[in-house]
Amino acid sequence: MGYSDSSLLELKVMCKERGLMVSGKKDDVIIRLMENDEAKAPSNQLISNLGEQNVHHYVHQVSLSNDKDVLMILLGVAIIIYSLFRIWMGFLFLSVGSQELASLIAIAIGLAFMAGGILTTMNYKNGLVMTLLVLLFSGLLSLVATSLFGGLTPLSVDFGDHEITKTFSVMCSTMCLVIVGVPFLINMDSMKPGFPPGLEDIFSSQRSTNNSNQSVSKATNNSNQSVSKITYECPSCSQSLRAPSTFSGIAKCPKCKQEMEI
Repeated sequence: MGYSDSSLLELKVMCKERGLMVSGKKDDVIIRLMENDEAKAPSNQLISNLGEQNVHHYVHQVSLSNDKDVLMILLGVAIIIYSLFRIWMGFLFLSVGSQELASLIAIAIGLAFMAGGILTTMNYKNGLVMTLLVLLFSGLLSLVATSLFGGLTPLSVDFGDHEITKTFSVMCSTMCLVIVGVPFLINMDSMKPGFPPGLEDIFSSQRSTNNSNQSVSKATNNSNQSVSKITYECPSCSQSLRAPSTFSGIAKCPKCKQEMEI
């Protein structure tokens, strides 16, 4: 319902509620109310625009967060696929009875990569840290295996030339470190610290047990150090006896079996 449909009395009540003059004819009062509406319009529009900007900013932030989560999931899946390849290589050599120790090391490296990949898909910072450390260790081990054994091993490839093989290993290790390290540096602040709740509880209980054992050991050492010993001389054979300073009672000489009071 518009102002023109309202009575003069109703219009004057509206003016009074808004703190406006109530005198005048109906047309004057309607004009006064409409001017007041126009004066309020820019403020409402400004509030509306600010609300839309906040909504757009929030949506943009959510979109960026989702993009980062998707990136970590894709990177984690790639790490898991690579870990399966390393594990398969280890089992392949193990099945033919060749280089058992190197095969077991390759399987262990693959399992470590898998753990890092799973943590990365869950957006845990320690997943990428673990992956970077295993990549560094694996790359150094590959160079050592190439220098010692040569040929194709579960830990290294072979191109027939040691120098080419070493160069290829260094390039692959460097590329993998960059692929994992760059997302780590970019998303380091937004990633979750620590480990998933189950693992975190296990680590916390283990740390508590170690701290408790260390405290007991320190207390025992302090107790042993605080108790000094006093040297006594047997009155019969002059044999030296050592007894704690807190001891009081009858002591027997180990040489002549003479009892004496301390």
